[in-house]
Amino acid sequence: AAKSGTTTLCDILRQHPEIYIPSFKEPHFFDIPENYKNGIDWYKKNYYRNALARVIADFTPSYFFEKEAPKRIFDHLGKDVKFIVLLRHPVDRAYSHYLHSIRDEHEDLSFIDSLISEKDRLQTFEKEGDYLSYLRNSYSLQGQYGDMLERYLKYYSVEDFLFIHFEEEFLEKRDQTIQKVLNFLQIKNEVKLKTDLKSNPASKAKSKFLSRLMNKKAWWRSILKFMIPSVQLRQIIRNRIQKLNIKQFKAEKITLQLKSELYNKYFKSSVLHFENLSNKKMNWK
Repeated sequence: AAKSGTTTLCDILRQHPEIYIPSFKEPHFFDIPENYKNGIDWYKKNYYRNALARVIADFTPSYFFEKEAPKRIFDHLGKDVKFIVLLRHPVDRAYSHYLHSIRDEHEDLSFIDSLISEKDRLQTFEKEGDYLSYLRNSYSLQGQYGDMLERYLKYYSVEDFLFIHFEEEFLEKRDQTIQKVLNFLQIKNEVKLKTDLKSNPASKAKSKFLSRLMNKKAWWRSILKFMIPSVQLRQIIRNRIQKLNIKQFKAEKITLQLKSELYNKYFKSSVLHFENLSNKKMNWK
């Protein structure tokens, strides 16, 4: 799930010679309509032209969220697919997601107001065909883990999934969890992987002007597209600029009482549904 440590996991597994991961970790092919309509050959050409490895990976977290993604993946890649799913406490995930939208100036409401307004806003974005805004503002919807898994189980078996508890496994038992991942992928652990990484921590923009410029649809984008035809290279350059324009910060924490209230109101029933489908207890409160 988005904001659950996928960048860190990606950076760890990228070190292994038997795993191929594109330079740009999130192709967004199976979820963003503008990308998917380009066809599977476009996806292969732009991201996997040099993919010669035992395991070929795509680290786009929103595939777990997108309703159409399971069928699209099944139609194009068949059944020989494995899924690694990192899951974070849904309130913490939603708050981290919210802070990311604040940082990139895609949000101007308070966290509570954004949750209250979410359903209406998403309906509007859906009607307008604004998929990126739909992704950026779906704070509680991207934490409905039970519904998300149920959509995948129409096409794949639960044995095709490795579910990782973000707090109990990925944070507290990192090395054992990475070994579990390699076992799941049927890869021998013959390479010493650096596992004490922390990629993509909470951050805020150094320059709001630059942040607005990067997010704005402007004439210079067309010129850049002409000068740099490679989709992946443009995405890498954009990410590099964004990384240079952010600095780490410690956000105000949510109180335990509020966290409990939000969990019970927005997520509890879906987490129970997920636990029943996955046979994995998450022990969240």
